[in-house]
Amino acid sequence: MRNMSVAICGMMFVSMTPLFAARPQNAVANFTLTSPSNIPGATLQAGTYTIHIVNRLSDRSIVQVDSANGDLHSTFIGIPNDKLPGSSDSGLVDWAHSTKGAGYLRGWRVPGTSSSIEFVYPKAEAVAIANSNQAKVPAIDPASEGLAVDSSLSQRDMQLVTLWLLSAERIGPTDRAPSIKAERYKQMAANTQKPVISSLPHTGSSLPWLWLLSAFSILSAAILHLFRARLFSASLSANGKP
Repeated sequence: MRNMSVAICGMMFVSMTPLFAARPQNAVANFTLTSPSNIPGATLQAGTYTIHIVNRLSDRSIVQVDSANGDLHSTFIGIPNDKLPGSSDSGLVDWAHSTKGAGYLRGWRVPGTSSSIEFVYPKAEAVAIANSNQAKVPAIDPASEGLAVDSSLSQRDMQLVTLWLLSAERIGPTDRAPSIKAERYKQMAANTQKPVISSLPHTGSSLPWLWLLSAFSILSAAILHLFRARLFSASLSANGKP
């Protein structure tokens, strides 16, 4: 009977393991700046900060940066980009070239995972970065969609706003300023409907596992009942009772 109880406990533990594994694990990293640098919608002065993911969606993440002294709380959009170049110990990646004398953070390699997130800048900043780095820069243009033009976008607006990739493109004489090419972010364009809430850590429901656990519990109770009935019957037979 003891061996059967151990086996049943083992079955219940195995059935509950995916429930614990499915819990979201949002990495948090600390980083220190020795000189000012920019993130979408804010300028970080020299100091210590934390960065973490607030929410994961199908085609974007909501990222938050907080200052150690509590003076700054900045929330912005990031998109997956596993091709980001090497990073610092904190996982942060800078744009190779400064923009108008200012440094800009390009993204973050999430510690403990193989994923990287590239920061999405407002249109004006993205255009300047694209001109300086000759690269495609993720961007949003809230004003074109009737949303707030500053960094006060709500998380719902961040989930719905259209994502773009901006790049500098030279046309004609080299002394002319390059034009900006805008293309819709492919992952977003592939979706027939923009996600309202589709946080990846919560997309898989735990209900099937609860059903499975309930089924195991009922089966365990039935086995124990049958075992006890047979044990009682054997005890009666040993005592000579019919």
